[in-house]
Amino acid sequence: MKITEIGITQSTSNISNLLDSTLKSRITDVYSERFKSSINENVLFVLKYNSIPNSVLESFVDCERAYVWFFENFKDELTDFYFTMSQHSGNEETKPLYIYCFLYDDLIVHFDVFSSKVRFLFRITDFGLVQKVRENICEFKKELVEGTPAINLITADLNGLETKLMTLKKPKLNIEDNYNDNFLEIHEMILSRLSQDNDKGLVLLHGKPGTGKTSYIRYLATSIKKRIIFLPPTLASAITNPGLISILIENPNSIFIIEDAENIVMGREDDKSSPVSALLNISDGLLADCLNIQIICSFNTDISKIDSALLRKGRLIAKYEFKELEVSKAQQLSNKLGFSSVISEPMTLTSIYNQKEATFDQEKKSRSIGFCA
Repeated sequence: MKITEIGITQSTSNISNLLDSTLKSRITDVYSERFKSSINENVLFVLKYNSIPNSVLESFVDCERAYVWFFENFKDELTDFYFTMSQHSGNEETKPLYIYCFLYDDLIVHFDVFSSKVRFLFRITDFGLVQKVRENICEFKKELVEGTPAINLITADLNGLETKLMTLKKPKLNIEDNYNDNFLEIHEMILSRLSQDNDKGLVLLHGKPGTGKTSYIRYLATSIKKRIIFLPPTLASAITNPGLISILIENPNSIFIIEDAENIVMGREDDKSSPVSALLNISDGLLADCLNIQIICSFNTDISKIDSALLRKGRLIAKYEFKELEVSKAQQLSNKLGFSSVISEPMTLTSIYNQKEATFDQEKKSRSIGFCA
């Protein structure tokens, strides 16, 4: 639903008059560093009400549904609102990205549609009224949708690190068919430990590209009933960002997945501020005792090249090297997939599943190029 269809007439008085606050801050400070047109809700509150606000944050909210409900049910209480509209993706119509609603004595309700978060800022408004609004909006939490697998993707902008809830499709993955026989026992141990509440530790998954690491991580993420925090390869350097700790504090008893973690797990060379030092603190330091975060790292490099401290007993839940599927298992899987190929050497899962696709090998096989899952 579009803002213009909600049927609320904005007032033009009072809310725009920020001149009384200019001694405390410049009016231009109301605009956030995130985007030129985005408003910093904390500065806005100070400018409007000359007071530092109390703040309540709710994450994983379906803001598009929540703000429609809010406007329909709090129309009479609203004194004003602002919004920023944008295309969420190239093929979508323009929709609200940020909405700032004013009601009661000094309550600001900020819908952050992009990050699926709602912030409540207030100082003198009765807390019971704030709670009433908050509890109703919490009915639209995405995490309350039972049976929908999801990950919390870490993103970065000029305002720092945030998480965005992304749904996942559960893969049709049979462990016995897709991995070598020695993996089943490891898988059962990993699944058992990651399913435990208030646990910590590290899972290291390594091996050549195309051997099924990502598919297995996706399988785990959709099978375990815990919150999943995902650090993409492009943000590997964020492991040393103080903002990451804030995200983990907000998500205790969760699973932290770091994919393509080569640059994080390599040796430290006595650098206490290195990525691997940060990883050690999260997985088995004092911080780990407070957060109860379990970590999964995947990487392609040989395990002999990673920092030996990561392999210490008590810290390590499990490690496993993914290899090409052995000939008999590769043949069995190929047959199940409907291929008629005769397999005479070990094959990666990528090669087995994509036998009909063209390859882009150069004349020398040792210098093959192409796309690997």
